[in-house]
Amino acid sequence: MHDIQQLIENVRENERIALKFFEIERCILSIGRCDQFVSTLTREVQKQFNVPYVWINLINESPLSHVIENLEKTTDLKDRVLFTRRTAIVDIIKSENKTILINEGISVCREVIPASYRDVVSSMAISPLTMDGVLVGLFCQADSNADRYNPGTKDTFLLDQLAIKISICLSNVTAREKLEYLATRDPLTGLLNRRQLELMLESEFTRSKQTGRDLTAIFIDCDAFKAINDTLGHNCGDEVLEYIARRLLKHVQKQGLAFRFAGDEFVFVLPGKSLEQALQISESLHNYLQSNPLRYKTNLVPITVSYGGASVNADKPGSYKQLLKLADERLYNYKNNRKRSVPTKVLKFLNRIR
Repeated sequence: MHDIQQLIENVRENERIALKFFEIERCILSIGRCDQFVSTLTREVQKQFNVPYVWINLINESPLSHVIENLEKTTDLKDRVLFTRRTAIVDIIKSENKTILINEGISVCREVIPASYRDVVSSMAISPLTMDGVLVGLFCQADSNADRYNPGTKDTFLLDQLAIKISICLSNVTAREKLEYLATRDPLTGLLNRRQLELMLESEFTRSKQTGRDLTAIFIDCDAFKAINDTLGHNCGDEVLEYIARRLLKHVQKQGLAFRFAGDEFVFVLPGKSLEQALQISESLHNYLQSNPLRYKTNLVPITVSYGGASVNADKPGSYKQLLKLADERLYNYKNNRKRSVPTKVLKFLNRIR
């Protein structure tokens, strides 16, 4: 009788555990954003199973690279998502496709544990996450209790099932985000595209008119870009554009947004900033590029840019399109006034290597 009663109790306990796993699955199945997915998943596992430490490791060169930038910027995910070298993850998981339990030699897992947990974790459950059969990361649970994930006494069946569901959901979420990314980004530079510029500017222009808050747009283009393309080839031209885009992001990402408009033309938009402030950023970018040529194969390719801007408060445009048009006109005025002096360094370099 005692054995039967124990069996019944075991069945009930398994049902309770299964319901908790079902609740986790229910919460993550309909999520469409990767940051929300990571946050919801880790918090639900903590709540349902009273696990002190839960996080996801993502391989930083995996197919998830297009979402890593956004995840890195999400401060709420500190200690809930970690970006790790593939070799560090493979060294731990080996060729296994099942959950690994560890409660001895935790130090070998140090690189896949968030820094704030490393001195308190005594046992771990590490589940591989895959997309289309490719390892992309780990789902990790940990406790300061060494017996919590004891490989000699614990079974991993349900954890393996959960890892499969997480992998499927992660694949769906990242596929949605990748489609959104491709629809909104310039494929070469990764900057937001012209359509996104128009949508953002229209919204910000309306807000600026309603609140009196300034809004500035700056056009930038690369001097002598056609000559660079014609002399060094389109591969070099592409690298020049990528180089300018990376530096542009570094100069404006904390204050506004950067876009690739067309060809070698870029735009950045600064809500709440004056035209004078935006032109200072433009000059800073110009000075950096002029002092730091692009290394292309065996050459150091000099790069200079021209720019022109306009703002709502300074110029009183009637629409966001007029704001852009005025900034573009000022770019070409600036370029024409500097036509003899600015590209000279670039053209002299190109003439020398022809």
